[in-house]
Amino acid sequence: MGLKDDLLSIPIDQRLVYNPETNIFYVNFEGLNVRTKNDIEAIRTRVTEICQPLGKRVKTIVNYDNFSIAPELEDEYINMVKYVVSEYYSDVTRYTTSAFLRMKLGDELKKRHLAPHIFQSGEEARQALEKKD
Repeated sequence: MGLKDDLLSIPIDQRLVYNPETNIFYVNFEGLNVRTKNDIEAIRTRVTEICQPLGKRVKTIVNYDNFSIAPELEDEYINMVKYVVSEYYSDVTRYTTSAFLRMKLGDELKKRHLAPHIFQSGEEARQALEKKD
């Protein structure tokens, strides 16, 4: 990882925030570069640390703007996503401004029978989550 990555990197514990008033779990993966299996495990661990003690499922919004992942880790990452969705999320919406990432991530989610639609903006994702109430 270069100096620029170190300076711009946001720690995983600052990327995951639960709002108890709305029961919404915000996942900010903007600019996140998943490069190792340890990165995936750190995400799974932190999601579990936040969500498991709540004793209930949470609505979730995930920001995938400028997200990247090493190609050899895509399957493991999507399997982790499937796990946290099945264990902790009541509903989830995702968004990214990247049409390529929406298509690619959507295809991988669909293969694993997860909701494949990914919105173009955070506002669209939030509105879609509210409509599910």
